[in-house]
Order: sequence, then structure tokens, then C-alpha cells
Amino acid sequence: MMITRANFLRGLVATTALPLTARAAPHEVEAFQAAGLGDGHAPFSAKPRIGTGPLRFAVIGDNTGIARPGVFDAAMTQIGWLRPDFILSVGDLIEGYSDDKATIGRQWDAVERSIAKADVPFIHTPGNHDVDNAVTLDVWRERRGPGYYAFTYKGALFIILNTEDPPTPMSDKMAAQFYSMVDMMAKDPDKAEKTIGDYVANSAKPNIRSNEYAEADKCNISNKQLAFVRDTLARHPQVAWTFVVLHKPAWKMASPAFARIQAMLGQRPYTVFAGHTHYFTHDVLDGHDLINMATTGGIKQQNGPGTLDHTMLVTLEPSGPRYANIRLSGLMDVAGDSLQVRAY
Repeated sequence: MMITRANFLRGLVATTALPLTARAAPHEVEAFQAAGLGDGHAPFSAKPRIGTGPLRFAVIGDNTGIARPGVFDAAMTQIGWLRPDFILSVGDLIEGYSDDKATIGRQWDAVERSIAKADVPFIHTPGNHDVDNAVTLDVWRERRGPGYYAFTYKGALFIILNTEDPPTPMSDKMAAQFYSMVDMMAKDPDKAEKTIGDYVANSAKPNIRSNEYAEADKCNISNKQLAFVRDTLARHPQVAWTFVVLHKPAWKMASPAFARIQAMLGQRPYTVFAGHTHYFTHDVLDGHDLINMATTGGIKQQNGPGTLDHTMLVTLEPSGPRYANIRLSGLMDVAGDSLQVRAY
């Protein structure tokens, strides 16, 4: 039985842009061009550089909810060793679920200090911990700008979606219980990991879950966002490849909005990346790869081979993408040190 994100969280708490006229070549020298940004801040740390080599980028999974100390911070240094064109996040970088703007600001400051260690551009996607109420949405807009956007680079089109459009708040009671686990992980990570491990081991028992987090597993994609996707695809009909990035794996959630996006994508070559479940899966639907990333710091939510801290290195070749799924505990420097202590 697959354990959903909502079931896991509520159970754990209970226990404690220019158009292309011809198909672009994946090695084409093409500057980074973004659409849908508007004025103000941009949802990336820097624009990737113009280069003649193939497109190479690293995808990362969730750092939260309930980040294990040091995993994400070390991962940024590790991925920097690979020198990708950029790092692409599927969201959930902060704990969120707070209406204290100062707290949210401190959480983003810490994440940004870690991101700087990679020394490569970082591309953001909003997750439900990043954007979950009016305060976190305001902070996102102040720091990142839009929640959904698109860009082209080296012959490929990237569409970054927002599955929190609109966001779904958490009740004050559940937020307080959630932060009790966050605080335990910060103060006594061994105890926190044991608590989580005990829950995972017993998660199949009946009546262990409540219904408080059911709303968190909803995939919210607005009609305005759908119109943006439609227009973006119409403006870029002949790219070498299209990469769709969203936090929640909407293809697993019977999302009518995502079904419409899949219909819009049609038969163009594309790949979808998502996160949220903290468990890696790879699905192939009509010849298209749908990749659900696990974690880059977040807690495990079930036992099995899909529980891992990792990055996915993607290289776009003329025949399509090549994927290298790299476990962080095996990504080492010249001295054989991964820098990881708590990575799965």
C-alpha cells in the first residue's frame, strides 16, 4: 500500500521567452531567456551562463518538511563539484507553515547561505512548505517573484509550475505539533530520527492517522496558470526538449488541471520532475519520463528502495536526456569524503 504524503504527516504528528521557429539542437548556444517574471525579484539566484557544451543540470528533492541537520547544506557543496549549468529544485526548502514573517525570513536566509556554497545558479520551484499561507506567499513574492514561470536555455524549454495556487494553510494546532517535531530534529536529531523511524515501522497499523493534513495533498493549479502553460507551449513548438517541474506529483493525484497540461504537451518530447512524497519513483507514461524525486534533506516517510537523499544529473543529448541518479552518500571529493553524516 502506498503511503501518501498527507497520511504520513498527519500520522507522524498524531504520534508526537522568445519563440523558436525550428527545432533547436540541444547543444545550441542559446542564452537563458525567461518569461512570466514581471518586475522585481526573479525565482533563480543567477542566470546560467552562455556555453557551447550540452545542457547539464542537477535536480534536487525536498529539504523539508522536517529537515535533517546538515544534509542540504553539504549537498550544495557536493553538487557544486559536478559543475552543472544550474541546480533545479522541486520545492520544499523551508519548513514554512508559520505566519511569523521574521521566522520565514530566517529560514530562507539559512537556505540561501547553503545554496551559495554550490557556486552555480539555483532555480526555484514553490512547494507546500515554501508557500502555504498569506505570509509565506508574500515572502515568496518579495524574494522570488512569481510562483510559476518558464525559460529556455540551450535548446530546451523549462516550465516551472506552482501546485500551491492558491496555497493551503495548516491549522494552528497542527502547525504547533509540526514545529514540535522540527524543534526536536534541531535539538536532538537522534531522538527525532528514532521517533520517525518508529512511526514508519508502524505506519500500516489502523487508526494511527488523523485527518488534519488531508488538504495538504491537494494539487492547486489555477486557470490563469493553465492559460500561461498553453501560451508558453504555443510560443515554443519546436524546442529540443521540454522539462515540466512542479512540487506535487500531480499525475498521482488525479488532478484535472494536470491532465489538461498533459493534453497540451501532446506528443512533444518532455520529462516531468516532482517531489513532495519523499520517495523516489520513475514512471513512464506514453513514452514520457515522470520522475518523483525523493529527498535532499527531508525526513523519510516510508521504508524501501525509494527512500534516499540524492540528486539527478540530467544531460540533454541529440537523442534525448540521459539521467544519472546519484546518491549523496556516494558523491565524494578527491579524498573520498561525501561530507554527509545523516544522509539516507
